[in-house]
Amino acid sequence: MERQYETAFILNASLDDSEIDKKLAQIEEIVTREGGTVGEWNRWGKRKLSYPIRKQHEGYYAFLTFKADPPVIDGLGKIYRLDEQIVRHMTINMEED
Repeated sequence: MERQYETAFILNASLDDSEIDKKLAQIEEIVTREGGTVGEWNRWGKRKLSYPIRKQHEGYYAFLTFKADPPVIDGLGKIYRLDEQIVRHMTINMEED
């Protein structure tokens, strides 16, 4: 049974606008390939981090809503962790049980 999820991403702030667009398109492709249905992006842009992460003080914040089966989430997390341009990510279930 598909559920509604939202993933928050912090991307490397050194990426330019075209590289950010490319990375977000890659993320959409990954979600689709893994069996999810892509919803909307909410882009906050570059923001100062609360604390340095990998010696970075700034990151590009973006949020993606999508639908997927629960087992897909673990696979997505593994893929995101391997991507060096994704500084941090967090996925939450948007539905109440």
